[in-house]
Amino acid sequence: MGTVFYPDIMDCLPSVFAVGNEYQIFIPFKKPAVVWAEIGGNAYYDDSNGILRSNCHVHRIHVPMSVLDKAMQYTVIFRVMTDRKPYFPESEDERRFTLAFRPVRKEAINIYLLSDAHNLEKEPVAAGRYFDDNIDLLVLNGDIPNHSGDVQNFNSVYRIAAGITKGECPVVFSRGNHDTRGIHAEEFGMYTPTQNGRTYYTFKVGSLWGMILDCGEDKPDTHPEYGNTICFHHFRLQETQFIKDVIANADSEYNAVGVKNRVVICHIPFTYVHKPPFDIEQELYAEWASLLKEHIKPQLLLFGHNHCCRVCPVGGEMDHLGQPCAAVIAGCPSKAVKWGRRTYSGAALVLRENCAEIVFNNSNGEIIAKHTINFN
Repeated sequence: MGTVFYPDIMDCLPSVFAVGNEYQIFIPFKKPAVVWAEIGGNAYYDDSNGILRSNCHVHRIHVPMSVLDKAMQYTVIFRVMTDRKPYFPESEDERRFTLAFRPVRKEAINIYLLSDAHNLEKEPVAAGRYFDDNIDLLVLNGDIPNHSGDVQNFNSVYRIAAGITKGECPVVFSRGNHDTRGIHAEEFGMYTPTQNGRTYYTFKVGSLWGMILDCGEDKPDTHPEYGNTICFHHFRLQETQFIKDVIANADSEYNAVGVKNRVVICHIPFTYVHKPPFDIEQELYAEWASLLKEHIKPQLLLFGHNHCCRVCPVGGEMDHLGQPCAAVIAGCPSKAVKWGRRTYSGAALVLRENCAEIVFNNSNGEIIAKHTINFN
């Protein structure tokens, strides 16, 4: 991909997130602007019921996957608003910016998995560039911002995604428990990919089908840290029904024509029982694991949260509630400063039809460990 230049009015390059059967193109701007995209001769707008949005710093454009996959490029078009008065609003001349796009089509899929950046940006990008120009899919698995108390924290999501993918391949995003904290947590869906406002959904890119799950917080709703501001038990009950609905529609989901790999992505390793007060929802999480094992039969669980990089086999020391398959935990920001800088570790996965080859690496260019997981 090399160096890609973008208009200075943008905070960073666009990012293309996979959600359901569409892409959501996110672009952060430094000034108010109206924004749309041109793909395959058609226009796709960032609008609110026909009104082009400009009173925002992050723009989202919904595009059918089939359209962008076929076109393999997209043009971002924008006008910077100088005075959006009620009558005869004024804006600068139209500007255009085109990027190439590579849909997931290879037999062996190069995936980079990271979580728990906690507002680090340079280090996760350095680690995540492991595949360089050959990355096919980036997975951002929660706690990318440190919290949602400052709306500017969301920019870490876009800057990391753009730094690794250059806007030229898909990204998958899941919410972490730190993302649920702060006044802007209730606006999370405005700034990150969701499906109909939900932070859990499925997606399909190439031959890979995936399910995003969201555990919400990691302690009971009544814990004083949350100050009576959450209702995640109810949220998880709704999510359990979502899993059952996906199973009921298996032929259009994980059993659809062309699906060769199945993964489940969640920030918190819900099949592992943490120490009190983090030992919540054991019965419900055991039900999730059972539903996955009996029906969906994923080949990999992709987790974060624990600030480590490790492979967790079925029946291993981290399998407390019945893993349906092996799990990979990746995302480790260092606490210590080494050579005047912090380090960050993540996981590079080569996903094949019958196995996954995993390399844990860090932002210093060091290889930490290598593993191979064979699928049954």
